[in-house]
Amino acid sequence: MINFTNHPYDMWDEKQKKAASIYGDIKEIPFPPVDPAYTEEQLDAMANEYKEKILSMNDKVVLLQGEFTLSFRVVTLLKNEGIDVVAACSKRNVKEWKDDDGKYHKEMLFEFVQFRRY
Repeated sequence: MINFTNHPYDMWDEKQKKAASIYGDIKEIPFPPVDPAYTEEQLDAMANEYKEKILSMNDKVVLLQGEFTLSFRVVTLLKNEGIDVVAACSKRNVKEWKDDDGKYHKEMLFEFVQFRRY
């Protein structure tokens, strides 16, 4: 499995690592930053660049999560090449509070549940 996200394998919880183990070794390509000013053409070029990187790694499954418009493009390109593309589905636990100074705080904890195909 290729991990094409901003979440390195070393940071995954044991449940997610165990679920990923059915896919074999985990290879990683960090998901790139995407400038909100990029044009459609720049996004298309970026998507093609990452598609080629992923295909060159000869893997059959890609975990792909990141900026939505680039993700959509890369998912589409990979599926057209016959690659299985999955997302990590997690339960989000949110805790919100204001401190004594009135500052708002938000803490989110994600609990992995499963991988789901795009």
